[in-house]
Amino acid sequence: MYYEVHSENIAARSHAPQIAKILRRFALHEREGAPVAYEEFAAEILPLFGEDLMILEPTGDGDYRWLHFGREIVRYSGATRLGQRVSGMRPQVARFTIDSLDQALAEDRPLYTVHRSSSTVRVALWERLLLPTIARDGRRFVLAFGRPLQFREDLLNAVLDTSPSGIVALRAIRDDLGGIEQAVVVTANRRAAELSGRPDTDLLDTDGRESLPFLSASIWQRCVYAVELQRADTLETSFTQQGKTLWLRIAIAPLGDGLLLTLTDITDLTVANQTLQLRAATLALEIGRERATRRALSEEIGQREERERELRRLAETDPLTALLNRRSFTEKANAAIAASEAEGSELALIIVDLDHFKLVNDSYGHPAGDAVIRAFADLLLGQFRNERNLVGRFGGEEFAVLLQDCDLASAASSARQIQDALLTRSMPVSETLALRVTASLGIAARHPGEALASLTARADQALYRAKNEGRNRLGLAPPPDAVAAAA
Repeated sequence: MYYEVHSENIAARSHAPQIAKILRRFALHEREGAPVAYEEFAAEILPLFGEDLMILEPTGDGDYRWLHFGREIVRYSGATRLGQRVSGMRPQVARFTIDSLDQALAEDRPLYTVHRSSSTVRVALWERLLLPTIARDGRRFVLAFGRPLQFREDLLNAVLDTSPSGIVALRAIRDDLGGIEQAVVVTANRRAAELSGRPDTDLLDTDGRESLPFLSASIWQRCVYAVELQRADTLETSFTQQGKTLWLRIAIAPLGDGLLLTLTDITDLTVANQTLQLRAATLALEIGRERATRRALSEEIGQREERERELRRLAETDPLTALLNRRSFTEKANAAIAASEAEGSELALIIVDLDHFKLVNDSYGHPAGDAVIRAFADLLLGQFRNERNLVGRFGGEEFAVLLQDCDLASAASSARQIQDALLTRSMPVSETLALRVTASLGIAARHPGEALASLTARADQALYRAKNEGRNRLGLAPPPDAVAAAA
């Protein structure tokens, strides 16, 4: 069974944007030397994140029982476990879950885990944030936020099932110093299993360096470079399988903190080329076949590159709005900050949160809420459509806009334009329904030497002030020195 457990750099490792938000709230409840109070913390985060939360209580006999099982977790897993014991799960998953819960309570600090689930409706991998708490009567509880780490199933399954090429996705496993020491296979299609000489079920959760016979030391090093430099690579190699020499063209594409390998069997083409080199002067027919083979290979490469571009686009964008997702926004924003630092230019960040958005979902349903989110994303794109601006969705109803060559006053003016646009138009939901919404905004201008995390934190604080002051407001962040002095 594949799993990971981490107690450090949780926000950077996680995929779901809610994890960073919950960690910040947990930190606000921490008192030096004392566990977090269960009643106060649960009352705060259940209304906000309850659909993705589980609450577990030790049973006193080495097991745990679910006291709360979020609706979204039920949707993905296909059933609720409310009131049941953890030991009732598949033995490997149960043992891993109990050990993780024990570790979180023993260390009394947040724990982040990734594991492969048992058979569920849609999900292969889960990420969890475990938060230990204590009740007033001394009982211990663990609040667990869970979200699936899933590919875009429909597209990925279609690519895997129909591709004549082998496709393998690997997740990098790093040591304490951040170096890649393993690459675990998280998915592989049947063609990849055939090329590896192993059934596809045997490839899952294995170390790719051991289970993929074509990953020699030199090719593995190029894979590491592709991950670290976030740069694609293509190579050709040969290896022996059951006494037969196979030739592969391997396309290496970075995918998050891992790799996507596309394997094209070019054995026939390679042998044909070698034969043609000996007979090219006299065998015109063979030359014609070579050209036809090259055309077919070129078309296949073109199709493969198109699939790889689509997979990269899906990895970088939010599926509901097509805006940058939080991870991609963060990567591009860090690059923009580095350029701003080198050029000495100004830069500002706006964080937008739609007001009372839960009422839209509760009153009109989640499809209506999704329609409002998409319409608001289109509004942002229309206002900030510029190759030097970044527009992203952090999750839920929260958005971010990074403006380059922009000071605080100009960013505030742009933020007011967002509010003015919301005052003058409704968000279309259907042909017969349009909803009016408002937004609160936090604005921060970057100061020389300031990192993205600090800039985002100041904009978040300004947003919270705007929310607390009544919503439908702008919050301007003071300079970092002023924030530090106030603290």
